Amino acid sequence: MKAREDDGIRALVRRFEQQRSSGQSLYFDVDEFDLIADYYLDRGRTNKLSEVVSSALRIHPNSTVIHLKRAILFVETGNPLKALHLLDRLPEQEETDFIRAAAYFKLKRQTEGLALLKGMVDKEQYDKDLACLEAVNILSAENLYKEALDFVQKGLEHNPNNTDLMSEGAFCAEQLNDVQLTEQYYRMLLVVDVYSYENWFNLGQVLFGQERYEEACKAYDFALVSNPRFMPAVLQMGHACFQMEHYDDAAKYYLDYLLAAIEESLPSAEGNSIDDLMVFVAEAFEKAEQYESAMEWYEHALTTNPENLQAHTGMGICYLELKNYKQSLHFLEKALKLDNKQSEIWVYLAEVLVNMDKDDQAIVAYLHALSLNPSQAEVLFALGNLYYDQQKFELALKYYSDAELLDATFPNIHLYKALAYARKGDMLQADSSLKLALLSDAHAKELFDQIIGEEQE
Repeated sequence: MKAREDDGIRALVRRFEQQRSSGQSLYFDVDEFDLIADYYLDRGRTNKLSEVVSSALRIHPNSTVIHLKRAILFVETGNPLKALHLLDRLPEQEETDFIRAAAYFKLKRQTEGLALLKGMVDKEQYDKDLACLEAVNILSAENLYKEALDFVQKGLEHNPNNTDLMSEGAFCAEQLNDVQLTEQYYRMLLVVDVYSYENWFNLGQVLFGQERYEEACKAYDFALVSNPRFMPAVLQMGHACFQMEHYDDAAKYYLDYLLAAIEESLPSAEGNSIDDLMVFVAEAFEKAEQYESAMEWYEHALTTNPENLQAHTGMGICYLELKNYKQSLHFLEKALKLDNKQSEIWVYLAEVLVNMDKDDQAIVAYLHALSLNPSQAEVLFALGNLYYDQQKFELALKYYSDAELLDATFPNIHLYKALAYARKGDMLQADSSLKLALLSDAHAKELFDQIIGEEQE
């Protein structure tokens, strides 16, 4: 029934637009104009709403229904005082006070608006939940989500199965970053309709945002059971699997989504271009240490978009893992030409240079990475090691200490500080650091003696 009603309204709107564009004389009765006006109002198309109201008033100049739509138009277009003046001249209708309350909120007369809404809801006996829903819509439009939630609760007390109120409750709770309440409303919706793929997906998004990835996967899976072609759930399954380090599964879901996007000839999907989707596939294979497969998809991405930064970087990482440092350097340098403000790329470049025995260039790359993002204990530690190898023990200690300040639990930091102190001849400090190292690693003294012995040889 609802689908047939929607089709009828769309046909009515098409007839209105065709008659206006062709210059034909218009005739619609008041109820038809009311439906057309609501169609445009629901979509926020105030210019079209204005056309409807003007046309309707020429044919039905004394219609209270049309004048009420004119008052709504005043509210929506920033003329709330005009709306109030018009409402004062009209006979009281069920809708009048809702429009008046909306005008009060536009005028920042919040206390009066809330009192009016509360009074209307309290006096409504039969359709209290529908009155609450109208109040919620007015309050949500003014970003008064906390106040709107009070009316959601009141409406659900009257009609616990009003899914429109539940949906509005979920929306308002989400705007307030109340994830527990948002989850509660989506679960309420699913009690009423367990086959709603949209609500399963929305629940999955809430769980994903809380890093409850396994539960999110179950929600996405239910969404796909209800609607196997609902591709946003496929993409999110990929993201959730990736976060859980189930990289093979992530690659499968990303591939399914990518193939669907290509088959449907979409220029972009969920905000991602086709080459970005190829990078998702590649990154999953890369994390699964399937470097050849990863490189194949990075190459597909670069064929599609030769300036895809993540694809150039990914190729550099794969070649680094495969110990092909020359090719890794080639792709990382290309990535830096596209964007030299990415600290991560400078770090990978430094690692390649270390493996190519170009320590001085590696130090420059690490320092550049730190200039872009100083909070990297791993980079500070790596710099300490490079200066240690160059027998610049003061500098090594500086960077080891900086790394410790960022992360006091950084693995082996006290052992390496002990080694640096020992090599510069400060055995008192070396002994102190070694004692700290032994607290986290009972074999630290053996490692210390072994490394010092090998260096002395």
